[in-house]
Amino acid sequence: MKFLKPILFGAALAVLPFALTVGCDKKSQSESAETKDLASKAAEAQQAEGQVQGAAKAQAEAMARAGLQPNAAGIQLTESQRTLLEARVKAEKDNSTAALLQEILDRDKTIGELTTKVARLQAELPKPQIATEKDNHFTMAVRYLRGRGLSEEKAKTLAAKANILEELQPGWQVYHQYIGGSYLTAVTQGKAVVGPTEYLHNQRAALQKDRDDLSSQVEDLVAQRTKVQGEVDSLLTEKTTLTAQVNELTALSQAQKVKLNSLHYLVGQRKQLVNEGVIVVPVFAKDRMGPKAVASRFEKDLPLDDPNPMVQIQASDVGLAKISKVNVVPGSLQKDKDYTVTLADDRKNATIRILDPERLRNDRVVFAVTD
Repeated sequence: MKFLKPILFGAALAVLPFALTVGCDKKSQSESAETKDLASKAAEAQQAEGQVQGAAKAQAEAMARAGLQPNAAGIQLTESQRTLLEARVKAEKDNSTAALLQEILDRDKTIGELTTKVARLQAELPKPQIATEKDNHFTMAVRYLRGRGLSEEKAKTLAAKANILEELQPGWQVYHQYIGGSYLTAVTQGKAVVGPTEYLHNQRAALQKDRDDLSSQVEDLVAQRTKVQGEVDSLLTEKTTLTAQVNELTALSQAQKVKLNSLHYLVGQRKQLVNEGVIVVPVFAKDRMGPKAVASRFEKDLPLDDPNPMVQIQASDVGLAKISKVNVVPGSLQKDKDYTVTLADDRKNATIRILDPERLRNDRVVFAVTD
């Protein structure tokens, strides 16, 4: 018999609050209540869905033992099946078989009640957005708030106040809510293989493993040096090693900060980019990102904290003799407002100057060059 398709709601109930964040203009008891309400509803729905999944699995196993035929519509019994089972329970002489059939009947009622509860709880939650490979939480938040009538500056300010996740995995459900000047957001597992909490846990575990490995190496080194130089030299060596680790983590943190304040871009021939699926050229609309515009392709970064950020493109760098035009994708970016494009007199190179760094901070742009 087919299982009732589970309605995945993300990370486990016990850790769901860690995926819920809020950005607001000012703190207030009412806003706090809204935040708590969103968290509690999501948590309750998560718990009910887990119960449905557990009950559905147990029901499928019990029905298989009872030799019941599958119901194409789902795990719950049809009226005819329920009537037939009730009759079999009354007529069954084997007590263990009768008990199994009665267990199936009782659990079917429970599954129906839980399914109804899940539907009710889902109806009380905002409709989530499903993250794709090229989505990022901050951009989704700003886009949502812009759709609620906020200016771009206001939307970015509110989104920046929320604890936005640095990375989203395809299939994660991203919830948004804008109430009384407060922006609420939650990220749950959805149909992804792993949820936000488990994903972050795995990252921390990998980092901890690296630290453990490094610690093991340090301990071996300390042990060897102790034999030669004594306990004092060993402690000094350990201190030096730990200091190096701190400096490495500090450098890594600074590098991540620089990346978050940069424009990530890709340069290539326009025809080639179209053929590769990186950009799409509609007939009656501006160029836009294609399905292959994944984050890993945007390897070049332009720091936007510089006073005059610019990108220089040489025709030879993209296999062209001359440059006739540079299309900036996505086409929603406005020339002479967000950026300018200047071609050299000999058409051998082009200079793109960024006029609105805030508009492009931690965003991805394709520079499609035409000969």
